Amino acid sequence: MPHRIIDPGLPGPRPKRRQAPRPLPLLGAVPDDRTAAAMDDEHAAEQLVADLLALMDAGLVEPVEAEGALRYAPIDSDAET
Repeated sequence: MPHRIIDPGLPGPRPKRRQAPRPLPLLGAVPDDRTAAAMDDEHAAEQLVADLLALMDAGLVEPVEAEGALRYAPIDSDAET
C-alpha cells in the first residue's frame, strides 16, 4: 500500500458546508370537505355518548366487562325478577 505524502504547501481537504434545513410548514391546510366531515363525526360521537348516558340513567343498559373490554348491554329484566 503506497503512502500518501501530503505537501504542507497545498490546502487540505475542504470542509463540508452545512446546508440550512429546508423550512417545512408545521401544519398544512386541511381541505374544507375533510374539516366538515370531521366536525360531523365529532357531533355524531357526542350524540352517541349523550344517548348512552341517557339510557344508563333510565336504567335500560348497564356496563358489562367482556373479554377485557367494557361494553354496554340491555339490562336483563328476567334475571332481576
